[in-house]
Amino acid sequence: MGIWFGFITLCFTLPFVWFMPKRISLKEIYIFWGWLAAITINIDLIFGLILDLYDSESPSITIEDLILQFLLPPSFGVIILNFMPFRKRDFVLYLIGMTLFAITYEVLSLLTGYLVYKGWELWFSVPFYALVILYLRIHLSLLRKH
Repeated sequence: MGIWFGFITLCFTLPFVWFMPKRISLKEIYIFWGWLAAITINIDLIFGLILDLYDSESPSITIEDLILQFLLPPSFGVIILNFMPFRKRDFVLYLIGMTLFAITYEVLSLLTGYLVYKGWELWFSVPFYALVILYLRIHLSLLRKH
């Protein structure tokens, strides 16, 4: 199933982003989309290609990989950001829930063959996802102050 898992997911996330009730502005979506696409491609280049810790289905980079990197992580990020609560107690629960969601999605990616570990471990992803979600919150707060 491999790469099709990513495209099937994309068929759900893109319409969801389009039709979800917006709590963030189009400007914020635009800024975060570009940032998340860029950071995802860079992280995958470093950890996947240079350090060779994982592959996405095949060991080489394809146009399909680039399309998914540009669309899938940013769509998840915008959805997470859009529904993020700002009260600290609510945010902590949300952070835990979204980190568990991301780990579940990563497990499904492994089961379908979309993601193949070559040295990476699932538990490495837990702090990474939590830090990205925390960074989204901080970045949005900074963006809204200026």
